[in-house]
Amino acid sequence: MPPTIPFGVRIPPDRVDAPIIAHVRRDYHTGLIVIALLVGAASWFFAQYNSVIYTSVVGILVTTILIYLDYYSAHKRIAHVKEREGWYNGLRQVVMAEVGTTRSEVSRPSLLWLLPALLILAAIIAIGIVRYPALPAMIPTHFGADGQPNQWTDKAVALWTLPLPVILVSGLLYTLAYYLPHTRQQIDPNNPEADHERQRLLRQGTSKLLLMIATMTNLIFLLTALLVLGVLPPGNAVTIVPIVTTITLLILVGTITYLTRLMSRASQSQHAQVNANKQFVARDDDRYWIGGILYYNPEDPALWVEKRMGMGMTINFGNPTGKIITVAFIVIILISSLLPIILGH
Repeated sequence: MPPTIPFGVRIPPDRVDAPIIAHVRRDYHTGLIVIALLVGAASWFFAQYNSVIYTSVVGILVTTILIYLDYYSAHKRIAHVKEREGWYNGLRQVVMAEVGTTRSEVSRPSLLWLLPALLILAAIIAIGIVRYPALPAMIPTHFGADGQPNQWTDKAVALWTLPLPVILVSGLLYTLAYYLPHTRQQIDPNNPEADHERQRLLRQGTSKLLLMIATMTNLIFLLTALLVLGVLPPGNAVTIVPIVTTITLLILVGTITYLTRLMSRASQSQHAQVNANKQFVARDDDRYWIGGILYYNPEDPALWVEKRMGMGMTINFGNPTGKIITVAFIVIILISSLLPIILGH
């Protein structure tokens, strides 16, 4: 995120080097190390008892909560000092946004970036059609830790449900990648030209990254399909776990590497165009950000806005369409969670 929004707190440009920010950043990184050690120790402990529920569900939830609390602590400390010292007193606050951009000037991701994900989808459908006559009436769709099937589903039902996750993931990520360059671009009035270029690079890079993640994620679905359709024997469920773990690590390492290079390019672009405007500062809009991460502003017509924690866009929960999308997303998550149970019966 820009240096004027440390830990989700909007600050004037002349405060980016305030001592409190350096102290908070140091404590935040220390907190991440402590969380990593605690989660690692807890995961090792529960692994001795083969507790898959903890390592796959509870562990992720607990880790997410701890990381957010670490972030929220940093957020509140900076916000408290900002309010106490009156960092915005006497400053002229404005909102600057890009206007007049035509669709032809917006760089959208090419469909070629989606092609690998579509090829995986086609492979799953083709393998299912070829394997269907040789499959028994009931086929395994879930496997235990020992690699043996513990849930069975009618082969016709399994055949049409296997491509669904690939379709949903590919469609959702491409929609986000396509829509991202069209979202409202709020410009830093302190250095508008440089910030415009920085955001352009980040949005283009994020769109491509979303489609790369779609391909890597669909590879995991392909492995699952090969197992369910009998191309891989059931005993290979144990060997697939390391493969899935490797793919996940590749996604993580690739994402970090790509983002590092992308942020470096954006930073170089910003530093190369120093034209600071001391007359204006970006409006202090912290009141619209709940907990430093959730944007709620019924007066803002924008549906998507730039995140304050992490990279990318987030929904304006004060927008009526945003509320509908949120409810729909929760419903999809619940259905996806219950679908294996429903199919099993």
